[in-house]
Amino acid sequence: MAAPKTQGAAPQGEEDGDRSSGGTGVFSYGDSKDCILEPLSLPESPGGTTSLEGSPSVPCIFCEEHFPVDEQGKLLKHMIIEHKIVIADVKLVADFQRYILYWRKRFTEQPITDFCSVIRINSTAPIEEQDNYFLLCDVLPEDRVLREELQKQRLKEILEQQQQERNDSNFHGICMFCNEEFLGNRSVLLNHMAREHAFNIGLPDNIVNCSEFLCTLQKKLDNLQCLYCEKTFRDKNTLKDHMRKKQHRRINPKNREYDRFYVINYLVRLSFHNFKFHCIFTNRILLRAI
Repeated sequence: MAAPKTQGAAPQGEEDGDRSSGGTGVFSYGDSKDCILEPLSLPESPGGTTSLEGSPSVPCIFCEEHFPVDEQGKLLKHMIIEHKIVIADVKLVADFQRYILYWRKRFTEQPITDFCSVIRINSTAPIEEQDNYFLLCDVLPEDRVLREELQKQRLKEILEQQQQERNDSNFHGICMFCNEEFLGNRSVLLNHMAREHAFNIGLPDNIVNCSEFLCTLQKKLDNLQCLYCEKTFRDKNTLKDHMRKKQHRRINPKNREYDRFYVINYLVRLSFHNFKFHCIFTNRILLRAI
């Protein structure tokens, strides 16, 4: 499926280019409803796999191109260049695969202009030089509800995983600093590193996917990289001395790579979605009252 032709006359309901302040682009929103009459049906499984066995991929919304799930940026770039569609606030989408699969199906059922805002590029230029891009964002009630449902589903999965790890008595791990082996609950190893090595990544009950978290940290150390300043050193002894003397036995709080290992971040995202919806709803009421 290809995106609709974007050059030429704008779709019905698009604002006139003369009304734009800068003359470079015009925004218009489709005829979206203020409520969702039917519950959303989320895709049950991701679409396709890459050539690497077990590595999931995400299809383009409009064509048969697939991209590895960890190369999300390439897919977004492809959709902008080839199909002229932009997804707003994509970093706030809890499950990118299901989000794309949902809209891939919906765009086969209705025209893209029923869902997307139209951005006219070069609106003051001759008509043959004008072009239309499409913005998919949570101003559309259906998109907003989809994002909220995906966030709730992700939070549910994370809390279930966290509870499973709390109760797991078969955890096996090795201290990154003294190579002592630990069996039982994950808290034993985490408390040991905090007590004996002054390395504290947080309370065990606040962490999720702990094994993956520890593997991520171990790989950095194996690559002779400081966990805090993230500088690389020539050998292990130099790295150890650096982390001890500089008190760098902690993780870099500015590194967003670690966000997914803390339950609080999933709760904050859901709260942000609810706050954003409240602001949009309040603004609409105020605009109607003026």
